[in-house]
Amino acid sequence: MNHQIVLQAELRTPLSTRRRGRVAAVLPLAFLVAALACGGRQQPAPSSPAPVEAPPPEPAPARPSRTSVRAAVSITDSIFALTNRERVRADLTPLRRSPELMRAAQIQAEQMASAQKLAHDVPGSRYPTLGSRLKLVGYAAAASGENVAEGYTSGAALLAGWMTSAPHRANILSPRYTETGVGTARSKSGRTYHAQVFGRRRG
Repeated sequence: MNHQIVLQAELRTPLSTRRRGRVAAVLPLAFLVAALACGGRQQPAPSSPAPVEAPPPEPAPARPSRTSVRAAVSITDSIFALTNRERVRADLTPLRRSPELMRAAQIQAEQMASAQKLAHDVPGSRYPTLGSRLKLVGYAAAASGENVAEGYTSGAALLAGWMTSAPHRANILSPRYTETGVGTARSKSGRTYHAQVFGRRRG
């Protein structure tokens, strides 16, 4: 069985403070060879036992607002469309949108947002590697790659950042890939995390 060897490269993009993002790409080795007061509660009288208070119930997890959901859909759709625009400009076949790769990318975006860490491999997460995510979604890949980023709030800015980085640009414009999927998630602090997975099925 052939195993694809991948390396990761990270890049800080020189954007403004509010638009600053970081991006990282997984590429085949062959390419990289070529790039936290309580108020004063009155104490009970000494003869009285101290009351035992039940801890306050934990708040229910916040449901994403419709606005944030629409924003995430807008970003993923624009990344998909802009990726294919760049491929057409380079005389390459546009990539198909793969439901399996969309799921794999969304899992990674959510894992990075939960860990608040930009990485291809997230130790301690349920699906730490790209290979484990592809296996989960049932995607048998003959070729695969991944771009990740954090801090971007628009698909256009993100794609522009990736296109100025050689490893990310290589994934976007690789003729080896025929399908792609994009995922985006927001951390508790409000920072955005994005992943784009590329692939070509076996057979």
